[in-house]
Amino acid sequence: MKIGFLIQNLSWGGAERAASSIASALAQRGAEVQIITFGDEDRFYSPSDDVKVVNMDFSKIPRELSFKRIVCCAKRFKQIRKYIKKEKFDVLVCMSNTMTVYGVFASMFTKTKSVGTERNNPYKYASGKISTALRKVSAFFANGFVFQTKAAAEFFPNRAQKRGEVIPNAVFNKLVYELPQTQERQNIIYGMGRLTEAKRFDLLIDAFAEVSKKHKDTKLIIFGEGDDREKLQSQIDSLSLTDKALLPGASLDAIKFVSKGRAFVLSSDYEGMPNALMEAMASGVPCVSTRCKMGPEELIADGENGLLVETNSSKQIAEALLKILDDDALAKRLSAGGKELLHTHSIDAVADKWFKYLSEVAQG
Repeated sequence: MKIGFLIQNLSWGGAERAASSIASALAQRGAEVQIITFGDEDRFYSPSDDVKVVNMDFSKIPRELSFKRIVCCAKRFKQIRKYIKKEKFDVLVCMSNTMTVYGVFASMFTKTKSVGTERNNPYKYASGKISTALRKVSAFFANGFVFQTKAAAEFFPNRAQKRGEVIPNAVFNKLVYELPQTQERQNIIYGMGRLTEAKRFDLLIDAFAEVSKKHKDTKLIIFGEGDDREKLQSQIDSLSLTDKALLPGASLDAIKFVSKGRAFVLSSDYEGMPNALMEAMASGVPCVSTRCKMGPEELIADGENGLLVETNSSKQIAEALLKILDDDALAKRLSAGGKELLHTHSIDAVADKWFKYLSEVAQG
């Protein structure tokens, strides 16, 4: 089976890590796999050597709706279609809503079967009538569709749901599987992800400011890069937390540090199926997460393997962190429960589901 993965790039991010990891796992299962990117800038993830990475080297598209934007999109579509016909993929997996629009229509009337994906919360990302229509129409015409959650599947047409499959993210980071069974915990609270508005690290920083009043020796470290770095650093400085709250950037081995923390926090307004939370839970660090519409509530049973709080509430995040810091028995229970993800969401288990489903689509 010859499989292509279509993705914007392989920079820092959940979809990028998923594409690299799933492609590598499918290649290990005997598939011939390529990852097709729109650009090779800021590459952070690299698949295994038996996965070919092809850079289409597209120029950036203007953000505003204009004739130039339409022309750029048309050129991309034409080049993708030409490459698909040349390579004769059995299946083309489109690793975002934008990639799904390009990939589904570019592969129509070819021998390549298209599989769309939803990597985020479609209710949040469906901004505007045109965007929503394109996503639903491309999902309708796709030969298959992979949803990360049952809630995400409900956004799309019945045809897409019937042809589709719910396959959750795996704990993709191999370092998680190599961590010691028991570790001495450090007085550090961690966050991890893109430094963007949707992740709401501003709430985590505000919550930490409250927590640090009682736990003065505790620090906060947020791994990641993004457009909000300067804004978050200014917030840290204004709260006089410069020596206690750190933004060290993105790191491939961040989980080695996160796993030793007293707690991990996912403070997002919305998610798809958050890789960072899954890795943290599987590593054994006690976790706090917002009840954003998708992802966390399908992973966390409140009080058993993590704590859930409402979105947009630094107060509730602070209260949850204090529960963990002040109650060792609770922290140990959450840690043990989180580690179960190593079995239920292992790379092998999820990769087997992908291989089986893509084989069915290719033969269908």
